[in-house]
Amino acid sequence: MNTENLREFVKDLFTLRTVWIDKGSGRWAVRKRLHPLLRGILCTSGVVLCAVVYSGLHTPRVVEAEPQPAPKIMTAASLPKPEPAAVKEAAMPEKQSIIIPLAQSKRTIVLPSEQNPELDQIITPIEKPAMPAVNSGKYSIRISKGDYTLTLYRGDEVVKTYPIAVGKNPGDKQRTGDHRTPVGDFKIVSIENASKWSHDFRDGKGKIAGAYGPWFLRLDANGWKGIGIHGTHDPDSRGTMATEGCIRLSNEDIAELKQYAYRNMPVVIREN
Repeated sequence: MNTENLREFVKDLFTLRTVWIDKGSGRWAVRKRLHPLLRGILCTSGVVLCAVVYSGLHTPRVVEAEPQPAPKIMTAASLPKPEPAAVKEAAMPEKQSIIIPLAQSKRTIVLPSEQNPELDQIITPIEKPAMPAVNSGKYSIRISKGDYTLTLYRGDEVVKTYPIAVGKNPGDKQRTGDHRTPVGDFKIVSIENASKWSHDFRDGKGKIAGAYGPWFLRLDANGWKGIGIHGTHDPDSRGTMATEGCIRLSNEDIAELKQYAYRNMPVVIREN
């Protein structure tokens, strides 16, 4: 094997490979895998290392017993004198209720006391986290096909993550009608009211009213037509590969996301 072949072999050995894993029920996930030979070497090295550590931990050691001091003989004069009962009672502090405020989680822990022995509870005020104000920063969207998530960002800060459904077939879009969600850096070109739209999924059920939910965020997807982010009549399809190429959210989530969408808003779609 010459130097060039050896270099190509080593480069291929340490290159991560993209693998599509069928998780059943129309769910696919993208994972990165090492070269099979490298995985075998790492597994073998791990087994050998574990065997060496195990052998070292279970090797018997001979420890010489330390000489024990002679037992001390107690006499009546050396025994401690008992304290009076009044002194003991004075030394014991009275138990009291303690209220510990936890500022970060806004929780208050109340402990029991002698006066209230049954008082033992945790009071937790339930507060719904507030969404940031609209137009309070530069917003963008990142979509992970492998994780079935759409994440709304304000700058580098994560605002919220939504579950989604993506195209029925894995991989980047190759042709019109291949039911794949395209991968790339796109932008929103229009925000359209889709509440009266219908669609025939060619499953024998005819046209479905409300198939796109209340809103359709149309994307400039590098030449691919009809690709957008929208609601759905079937929210249970989220978390699966179920669409003809678009990105589905629940109707509640698309209505919330629409408040932060704007023309030319950046939308990044990645495999994972």
